[in-house]
Amino acid sequence: MLDLKLDIDSAPLAREISDIQRKQIPFALVLAQTRLATNRIKPGIAEVMGKRLDRPTPTTMRSLFAQAATKSRGAKVWFKDQWTTGIPADTYLQQAVQGGVRAHKRFEKSLIAHGLMKAGQFAVPNADLLNQYGNVSRGVMTRILSGLGAAEGRRGYQANATGSKRSKRKGNAERFFVGTVGDDTGVWERKPRKQVAPVFLYTDGAPQYRVIFPFFKIGENIAKAHGQAELANALREAILTAK
Repeated sequence: MLDLKLDIDSAPLAREISDIQRKQIPFALVLAQTRLATNRIKPGIAEVMGKRLDRPTPTTMRSLFAQAATKSRGAKVWFKDQWTTGIPADTYLQQAVQGGVRAHKRFEKSLIAHGLMKAGQFAVPNADLLNQYGNVSRGVMTRILSGLGAAEGRRGYQANATGSKRSKRKGNAERFFVGTVGDDTGVWERKPRKQVAPVFLYTDGAPQYRVIFPFFKIGENIAKAHGQAELANALREAILTAK
């Protein structure tokens, strides 16, 4: 989360106004910070997101929010940290913003919890599984976990494959398995003519991420570039409209 605060004493116009006009300073600060957050920083960060992130989804691009300032607090720009379903952007964008070691994803945690992958391993998807945004869809991961007997059941819903006719028609239990083929260990898919193909391959050690989207630095640079101009404009407007 990026908190914005402007210093009124650094604005050239502030040194030229009368004591009566100074009463408009609190309003000018609120107005300037709000405009800086909503009209400058939020769209500026969104533009960089579109260029730096690898095929960001529409949901990711809509996850950036700006909160107007008040007299008691500054304006804020942040990623949505709560969603009804799925993982919020504030969580899954941390590697892009801060870099470092990737934590286990929900899919990997399910594999580990069911003894299908070691705690120190990570699952790397086959490129053929990726959608247009470079991700494995939730539906595909659910089918795989269901076939492996590692799907999570929620609200009475049993997601794992069973011996029922309906489950057998889907064929997930026969389709996916965990094992070692050649030198590679991971999740595999059975193909026609007794062929198998890798779905997820296991690696030892967590993937390392470099910073590709320095959220805070971008916001700070935009604030430095436009903060004083927004403050000066807001102060003039406040003085002209003062009653």
